[in-house]
Amino acid sequence: MKLTDIQIDHYGPLPRFTHECGDNFEVFYGPNESGKTLLLEAVLKLLEPDIESAIPHVSRVDESPSGHVVVETGGTEQKLGDGSVLSDLVDLSPQHLRNIFVIRDSDLQLRDEHEFYDSVTQQIGDLHTNEIDAIQSRLVEHGRLTSVSGRGLSSARSRSNAADVRDQADDLAVDIQEYIADAEANDIAAAEREVVAVTTELQRCEDELETQEAAETWDTHATLTERLTTYREAIEQLDDEVSQSTLKELEQLNREIVAAEDEIEDLENKRSSLREERTQLKTEKDSVEAELAPLEARADDIDEVEQALASFRESHGEAVGASRGMRFAKYTALVGLGLGGVAAIVGSTIAGILLAVIGAIAAGWYGLQHRSVAAAEREQEQVLQQAQDAGLDVTTTDEIGPAIRAFRDELAGLQDRRNELERQIEVKDELIEERNDDLETEREERRSNQEKKQTVLQEVDAADIEEYRERVTALEALERKRDQAAQSLTDALGTPSTTTPDQEAKLEYWESELDALVAGVDESVDADEYDSDRLATLRKQQEELTQRRDELTEQLETHDRRLREFDERIQALSAEPFLDESVSLRSRSIEGLQDVVHDLNQLVEQIERDADIAREALDIFDGIEAEEEQKITDLFGTESRATDVFQAITDDRYTGVTYDADERVLQVHRDGQEVLTPKQLSHGTTEQLYFSARVGLAEQLLSSEPGFFLLDDAFLPADRTRLQEGFDVLRELADDGWQILYFTAKDEVGNDLVETHDLHCRMLDPLS
Repeated sequence: MKLTDIQIDHYGPLPRFTHECGDNFEVFYGPNESGKTLLLEAVLKLLEPDIESAIPHVSRVDESPSGHVVVETGGTEQKLGDGSVLSDLVDLSPQHLRNIFVIRDSDLQLRDEHEFYDSVTQQIGDLHTNEIDAIQSRLVEHGRLTSVSGRGLSSARSRSNAADVRDQADDLAVDIQEYIADAEANDIAAAEREVVAVTTELQRCEDELETQEAAETWDTHATLTERLTTYREAIEQLDDEVSQSTLKELEQLNREIVAAEDEIEDLENKRSSLREERTQLKTEKDSVEAELAPLEARADDIDEVEQALASFRESHGEAVGASRGMRFAKYTALVGLGLGGVAAIVGSTIAGILLAVIGAIAAGWYGLQHRSVAAAEREQEQVLQQAQDAGLDVTTTDEIGPAIRAFRDELAGLQDRRNELERQIEVKDELIEERNDDLETEREERRSNQEKKQTVLQEVDAADIEEYRERVTALEALERKRDQAAQSLTDALGTPSTTTPDQEAKLEYWESELDALVAGVDESVDADEYDSDRLATLRKQQEELTQRRDELTEQLETHDRRLREFDERIQALSAEPFLDESVSLRSRSIEGLQDVVHDLNQLVEQIERDADIAREALDIFDGIEAEEEQKITDLFGTESRATDVFQAITDDRYTGVTYDADERVLQVHRDGQEVLTPKQLSHGTTEQLYFSARVGLAEQLLSSEPGFFLLDDAFLPADRTRLQEGFDVLRELADDGWQILYFTAKDEVGNDLVETHDLHCRMLDPLS
């Protein structure tokens, strides 16, 4: 399994990077800040995006890289980074990458070491484990954990207060980092320079401000002196007898006079209208009377006609009805006589006689009625002629009655209209008389008001209201000048302490206060130098500069206080049980704080690393059964690949790498007899041991197929001799088919060892 091509298009500040892997052993060499760590992180994220779960703090850039990595395995190439990951090709987890194939910052120890052994063994040999109490207790002690079951970091004194120290160191590191960011953003150094400049400018501003304030005082003194003169002159001139209240009375009288004149004019107009209306009513009444006179003259004749008609109807009413009966009698007589003759002829003697009798009676009655009707008709003609003579337009006696009623209705209507007009004329006369009375009242009121107005004007020798108003306006203007001057003087200087000081007392008091106002003021300053805009600007500048100076002073005092606080917290930490030396603030500066953050992070990492290793071991060995524990030991041994590599890298000083199942710890053999644990080895040897273990585990995971190693200064703490020995081993691994990509900033690697081993070296330039 090898990497054949690497292409990073974008990852944070890293420039575009392409590399075609040729030799099995290649070195990527560049100074610090050349991007080698970013390059390695980008490659790891392209191989396995979930690599952060296995390698803490792998993401220095908060983004995913764009690009690809080509991996060859089993003779087939696969491009990773476009959705495909390494675990799609081979059965390797992010933990495998971290603990076997990637070595960063000389950290060759295996993360979750014993759990990792367990997982490797399970993967290659189907291991199932049980808990071993004795080993777990020692792991708890080694990792400073609370207990086998809890496995949290302990705060007990017997465990060096590891949890408290870790938390305090981590919190302190975070606080310092946040403060460093804030201090750099606020630029403390610039603040120290600025406070000097601001203080100097503030002094210059206050000097000019003092001059302007003196000029303002002299200007105020001149203004108030002028106000005092105005006040004195005003009170001397306030002797006119006119007043605003009297002016209001005159104006009210004038309004009432005008109102009276308007009312008089209105009353006269109304009286004229009433007179016109009365004339119209009189004319209409005369017209009605002219119509009524002939009717009234005919009234007696109409009465006589009505009497004659009544008499006629009373005496000849039956005769009028008999005319209709006469026609019946006539026809009855004719029928009776005729039918009687017919009956006699046909032989009906009785019937003939009876009919003849009826006919004779009818004929006699007809004769009597005819004489009565003739007399009535002659009298009816007389009544009709009399009605026509009385002026009634009738042709029959039946029309006389309705004609008489119509005449009388017309007569009564005209009489009623005449009476109504007479009543309306009387009302108009009364209204005209009332208007005359109202006119007299209004004229009297107008005369009285005119006399009052003239009297008031004469008392003050004013020709008219307008002159009086002008004199009041002048008086009020003088009073306003007096009051304004008094108000200005009162606002600036106050008033005498007496309850109701008179004008002379005020004058004396204000003169005294004006003298006190300029007492002690620099007389060399002229009032003409006063500039209100400049004074306002200077005061604003003074306020702003003072505020800025105070802010800067507070900022610098806060900075110094924070440094003291951090120093006190640092000194309170007990780092010696975990590190070779204590953590201290060597310089009271931002750079010193940055160094402390580095040391604190190392302290936290060391505490957590010890705890993690212990937890990893506990997890690996939980439930290990006695007969299965041998399977873990099979990963190592005197004939294992790990032994071969470790023996070679240590120049045969050690002859074997084994695993103590009881103690759950790696062991190395020296001189064939002495057995040592990693804790008994030097730091460099321990790192070499774990590197050897990585090689052995890798070959077992890959079924003896060579793989690749990504090393970031894997032998950083090694001396020159061990560094050379380590590279000899790497060279052998490369010759055996392993691909070695070594990232370094060490000159002895980038120059000497590259030349010694004739390695291909890719130079990395500093990031811009």
